[in-house]
Amino acid sequence: MMKWKRVIAAILSAMMVTAVFAGCGPGDEGGGTGGAVGTDDLDFKGETITFAYPPGYDMVYTEDTDDPYLIYQRERMDELEQRFNCKIEQIEGKGQYWTQMATTVAAGSPLGHIMVTQENYILDWFKRGAIANLADAMAETGIDFTDSRYSQTVRKMTRFDGGQYAFCDVPLNPTGALWFANLSLFERDQLGDIYEMIENKEWTWDKCEEIATKATKTDATGTTTQWGIRAYQHWAFLLSLAVSNGGSIASFDSEGNPTLPLSEPAATQAFQKFYDWGVIKKIANINDGSQNWDQPLQEFTEGNIALLVAGNKLLQIAQENAMEDQIGVIYPPMGPEMDDYAINSQCGQMYFIPTTYQDMASELLLLVNELYAPYEDMTHEDMIMAKYSKRIDNEDSMRIYIDLATNADRYAYDAVQLTKLDWTSPSVHEMCAKVLHGDQTPGDAIAANTQQFLATMSDMMEGHTLKMNEP
Repeated sequence: MMKWKRVIAAILSAMMVTAVFAGCGPGDEGGGTGGAVGTDDLDFKGETITFAYPPGYDMVYTEDTDDPYLIYQRERMDELEQRFNCKIEQIEGKGQYWTQMATTVAAGSPLGHIMVTQENYILDWFKRGAIANLADAMAETGIDFTDSRYSQTVRKMTRFDGGQYAFCDVPLNPTGALWFANLSLFERDQLGDIYEMIENKEWTWDKCEEIATKATKTDATGTTTQWGIRAYQHWAFLLSLAVSNGGSIASFDSEGNPTLPLSEPAATQAFQKFYDWGVIKKIANINDGSQNWDQPLQEFTEGNIALLVAGNKLLQIAQENAMEDQIGVIYPPMGPEMDDYAINSQCGQMYFIPTTYQDMASELLLLVNELYAPYEDMTHEDMIMAKYSKRIDNEDSMRIYIDLATNADRYAYDAVQLTKLDWTSPSVHEMCAKVLHGDQTPGDAIAANTQQFLATMSDMMEGHTLKMNEP
């Protein structure tokens, strides 16, 4: 543990030295396939360039923040203001951020020049003409987002009709559902060394079931007092199991047509396991949508859940609640069709330029490309360690966390959110809830929804293409 703390201290020290002696920001290397062109003449003539973020996402720098990434980014923005004769403003939107996006763009008054969205909104906004096509700007500047500083998942999943509509730097955290272990509970209940299991490729569905069965406890009245598994979101838990078995829920074929791998064996096996653990064996408490999404995360911090499937927010909640037990970040257990660990990746937060500023797209891309320039004297892994060192306090967890964050593009992307199968009606949400309530078996649920799901996806993509498998 002391060695681990010394590593973190060295990284933080290096960041401070860089800030003092290297201009407080990343280097100025070019990006794209051949380096950004035109930055020597880039001059915004004193204009304010606004980055707008959703409310509650903690993406805006404030003077009291201790987030090293937000500090680093703001310092970089300050430097670019001087270089390109502009003022860079960061603002957080209000509660209407999502619902008023397309109308404010149509009225010519979007909140920002560069804005943040998520995948379950972008297709709607694209179809309504709210998002600028960056293809011409990319050709003019030489920036094509294939550079390693950009998320390839976002690049591929926002290439509608041959254009490019969004971008994002490589995130500092995994974007899909994560698996966490209460390492202290594992020790108390003698459940074994989870990282030794992972290292030896013994962390499988069968091993997970064995551990969850042992960890689940009930009192004299039959009330469960400790859960083997808790999942914050039913469909996300199903998706995690499907991907860990080499499957998924929704996708696109090589021609850009929607497909439903949910009906294929790898995913149907996962749905059956979801049903066995949650309904038959009752070793998993899976949120059916009736609870607040943060409730399982809050319960995990109380120390009576062995395994939790949740979002990255768990790390924040555990820190805020001063959780006494030690958290471990782990891979999802391997399904029988796999010989290695896999996790579903999502686009997460991604950036776009409103069509209001289509004519400025080249200049804005040049600015963003400079903002995303590599850190001086730091790797991306160093920044992750610096950002999350207070929340992940053991080497095995951080090693896996860094792998999940930096290598997200190699994992399986699922289009369930992009095509709105997650919460529309019919939805994967409704399907999972019926199975958890015992109204349908997994096989019946898939049979009842396959055609409707495909129709929903086809309606969403009608007249448009997305060839996610093209380079």
